[in-house]
Amino acid sequence: MYTVNNNVTEKGILNYMPSGLRKYMYKINFDEAYEIHMGLGKPLYFCYSDGKYFLNPAGVLTRVPKGAVKVTKNHIEEAMELASKSSVYARKHTIAEGFITIDGGHRIGICGTGVIKNGQVDFIKDISALNYRLSCECIGAAEELSKSVIQNDDVKNTLIISPPGAGKTTMLRDISRIISQNGRRVCIVDERSELAAVSGGASQFNLGIFTDVMDGVKKSDGMLMVLRSMSPEVIITDEIGKYEDIAAIESIINSGVKIITSIHGLNLEQVQKRKNFSECLKFFELICTLSKRNGVGTIEKICKGEDLNV
Repeated sequence: MYTVNNNVTEKGILNYMPSGLRKYMYKINFDEAYEIHMGLGKPLYFCYSDGKYFLNPAGVLTRVPKGAVKVTKNHIEEAMELASKSSVYARKHTIAEGFITIDGGHRIGICGTGVIKNGQVDFIKDISALNYRLSCECIGAAEELSKSVIQNDDVKNTLIISPPGAGKTTMLRDISRIISQNGRRVCIVDERSELAAVSGGASQFNLGIFTDVMDGVKKSDGMLMVLRSMSPEVIITDEIGKYEDIAAIESIINSGVKIITSIHGLNLEQVQKRKNFSECLKFFELICTLSKRNGVGTIEKICKGEDLNV
């Protein structure tokens, strides 16, 4: 059993809601909520572990979209102003990648019309939808997994496979806390500023007293930076996906430092079919697959890397 800290979610998210929507949201219980979705001209809706809910003008969540509060262009424009702290241009780089991370580690996905420059997305204009992925702290979420990750005073190189919203980031936060509590030095490399939720140089989560965070740095660069400078025993990062990430992981493991990370996927078989990643699997001693089948963070399968045919 684990403890969910939703204070970060409630206070953080309401501060970033446009006033025209915020006034309806004060009665909402955010327990078990993991996303808020704004679609232009469509009803505002919330994703909970048991399904999707709309919000009526009385501030009550309902399964029925008819009569629910709708999202306007003004709502989206104000939401972007709040998310960028009135400086959209300063957040241009992450907007071009389709997201903004706000205080509390909440990540806002952005959908609209891409502005192409030199063959790449330079900006997103005419925004049509915003998807708020809610971040929360679940103390104890990784207790079961940690029994496999930490054995005989040794930390296993671990890969967590998970579809979006199934709890991999929450699991990584808590495994950092547990490993750090056991006295090991941990470095978190947080490229998108949502794993550690650093604000003013300090994380808003309990990551353990022996945990340091490299925030806002490209994963492949950040992993090698902390390897050289911080003497970590374990490096944790989220959502690997590029060739340079794999190369950095190989360097870390060859240096005798442990790695715990995650990748998007439904299951191990799907990840094995991806180019480059079948060989990457050989670096991991433990592979854990998550789902939302029995709620966020459901552990579907844990297998040993040595049992894989790679």
